[in-house]
Amino acid sequence: MFLAHSRTQQRSFSAMNMPSLRHRSRALLLVGAIAAAGAVSVLRRLDDKRAAAAVGIAASLAGGLVANFGSMTKPFQAGHAAENGTVAADLAALGWTAAPNILEAQFGWFNAAGGGYDNNSIMNKLGKPWTFISPGISIKPFPCGSLNHPAMWEFLTMVKQNDVKPADVATIDCGANSKMTTTLLHHHPTNALQAKFSMEFALAILLLERKAGLAQFTEETVNRADVQEWIKRVNFYVDPEAEAAGFDKMTSILRIRLKNGKVISGRATMAKGSPSNPMSYDEVADKFRGCAEFAKWPKQKTAAIIEAVKSLEKAPDMSKLTAALTV
Repeated sequence: MFLAHSRTQQRSFSAMNMPSLRHRSRALLLVGAIAAAGAVSVLRRLDDKRAAAAVGIAASLAGGLVANFGSMTKPFQAGHAAENGTVAADLAALGWTAAPNILEAQFGWFNAAGGGYDNNSIMNKLGKPWTFISPGISIKPFPCGSLNHPAMWEFLTMVKQNDVKPADVATIDCGANSKMTTTLLHHHPTNALQAKFSMEFALAILLLERKAGLAQFTEETVNRADVQEWIKRVNFYVDPEAEAAGFDKMTSILRIRLKNGKVISGRATMAKGSPSNPMSYDEVADKFRGCAEFAKWPKQKTAAIIEAVKSLEKAPDMSKLTAALTV
């Protein structure tokens, strides 16, 4: 969405030689400041030289560690990246200098962060396609790490379709690739932030309550005795089949082992809410209702918001919507 002014500036971060899921978390942490700098450069209408300087400055501010997932620092990394990108563009606008070829230089960002890049795979392809249109945007049905979502939706479907009761279940298996099991690193969560990066908690709470909204991702819920007991009975492991499917997929292989010996199996690769399996308006509205209820927003205003947004393009003015959004 940015750096369209010059050949140097069109080299994209996705040109690095890294499989998309294997290093996706690291890449997202690192590119945030640079992406923000590019976006702000466009908004501020910086010329080529100063836009390149903004990227050069931001490259020295880019960083983040996956080990902080499940802590307060994880969202801080995303917010700090936006701040750093904005500061970089501001400094460039004031005349601050930086390497004009910071991305592809011998000691530049591509080599430092990704071990190199493939220039031919991305040149002259910026915005082709525009990802907001193709493949499209994703909406999370659950307030947790995206790697959890394919397994969570499939598991919830299995539980509902087979009317599975917790008392009938012996154990739950969830096989995934090694990058998923290490990114979802909190296998014994004890607080809400850790639970967002825990497959064990996600499946345990879905079995117990058949939902996983903001009300479920609380420290009180995570530490409930029944939840902690079920976390221990979820086997989240590296499955050879999921590993062989590749790190560009979120292959999740599920088995609910019942006490009577029956096994209910399922498999998912793409998450509900992704462009290939989009949420309907009603499903998104249900998610909004849960968020509004958690925030103790009046039900009447919640209903008004949902109705107003549904016909937003045809609304003669925004007065009804703004009234519903106002305390």
